[in-house]
Amino acid sequence: MLRRLEVQNLAVIREASLELAPGLNVLTGETGAGKSLLVDALALLLGARPEGMVGPFGEGLLVTAFFQGKEERVLSRRVGSRSTPRIDGEVVSLKELQEEAERWLSLHAQHGALALLSPRRQRELLDALIDPGVLSRYQEAYARHQALRREKEVLEEALRAKAEREDLLRFQLKEIAEASPRPGEDEELWEEARKLRHLEALRERAFRAHGLLEEGALAPLEGALRELRAGGRFDRALEALAQDLEAALQGARAVAQELGDYLEGLEGDPERLGALEARLSLLERLKRKYGPTLEEVLAHAEKARRELAALEGGEARLEEVLKALEEAQEALLLAGEALGEAREKAARELVAGMERELSELGFPKARFQVDLKPLPEPGPFGLEEVAFRFSANPHLPPAPLGAASGGELSRVALALALLTGAEAPTVVFDEVDTGLGGETAWKVAERLFRLAQTRQVLVVTHLPQIAARAHRHLKVVKEGEEVRVEVLEGEARVRELARLLSGQYTEAALAHARLLLERPEAQGSP
Repeated sequence: MLRRLEVQNLAVIREASLELAPGLNVLTGETGAGKSLLVDALALLLGARPEGMVGPFGEGLLVTAFFQGKEERVLSRRVGSRSTPRIDGEVVSLKELQEEAERWLSLHAQHGALALLSPRRQRELLDALIDPGVLSRYQEAYARHQALRREKEVLEEALRAKAEREDLLRFQLKEIAEASPRPGEDEELWEEARKLRHLEALRERAFRAHGLLEEGALAPLEGALRELRAGGRFDRALEALAQDLEAALQGARAVAQELGDYLEGLEGDPERLGALEARLSLLERLKRKYGPTLEEVLAHAEKARRELAALEGGEARLEEVLKALEEAQEALLLAGEALGEAREKAARELVAGMERELSELGFPKARFQVDLKPLPEPGPFGLEEVAFRFSANPHLPPAPLGAASGGELSRVALALALLTGAEAPTVVFDEVDTGLGGETAWKVAERLFRLAQTRQVLVVTHLPQIAARAHRHLKVVKEGEEVRVEVLEGEARVRELARLLSGQYTEAALAHARLLLERPEAQGSP
């Protein structure tokens, strides 16, 4: 349910907020106070265009709605130089905001009526009256049919290019197999090639280092060692240093020996270098074609082997898919026929119920019609599209709902909500009381109250009969540039009902207002 709504800089409203309760909430107030603007604010969360809605009290407007159910959601939309939709503080697209708002909110007003006009929404309302298993069985059959059709198309496309693709895959596999690369081989070869390319520089550096050790370093170290050993007979500190120097001297002799061996084995091999260069060139070409690393080259070969195997079995699989697709088509049509029959039965019941309800809601001669028009091919939701048609005038044939007025649409929506139960947790009505009075007003009020037993309902109204049935009565008050929303209780509520009754606070109007609140239809709790 909608727990709280906050708006800033919305048309004539600088800042306002309202707290809603479970059950039936009514919003009243003087003309021009901003009642319908609060409904327009909710419409913005549902994706309505904000033309002319940004007020003069800042650079942009902000709408924030706090919804509470099994989970809590905070939906907001800022409109201005920066238009930013958010869900729980996270920036989202306007479409994402609209989809989330639709989970919580149904709006039947000048903007919100657009939802009721969509074929999708009309289909959903009709399907709310049928066994959900009938629809789910159709959708399962449709999903299987579509999956097989996609596989058929992929297989046919693959088979059309099969020969060319097989030749390419075999060539790639042969090229990689003949090279027979090993993971990490290129790094090993680069290391060896680098050594052969710089052989002379290596020989010169090693020779000089060997000479420096043999001719200049070892003899002084040996002399120093003799001196330390001699002194060590009289002082253990020199004996310890002698041991350290002897270890260093042994290391230097070992390095000199290894350098000598290194120099003896350091021979040029132009043929080996040429072979390395050729092998590296081959590996680089493979990496450019199949992957930046040899590991990826080998992975490409494995993938090519699997694809080649699949292509070689493609004809057999296509035969299997064609047979399965034929069976799936038959199952889809059977499921679609069952769904269509269920919709036809539900449509007859809905038409009867709607004409009965609309008569009670002030349209005694109204006609309601449900058209089921066959689709050219099966769709994701059946074999037909659903369209509602309505006429309040007995002399005019039923027309699409888009031809109805705002007040007519609101009452059509109320009747549909009662008969189908397919509404969001919070349902908002504006213009539902247009042109009503007397007992018809009480009947509308009774149906709003009945809907509020299972949904939170918010109604913008001028009718005291509807306001008298509210579980929470909210009044929009405008004083200068300030707009506030008051919760009316006790005598304040009596006075507002008196104003709605006669526009005055006379004793007669106040007494009448008290009678309205005492009337049995105005009693109850959500």
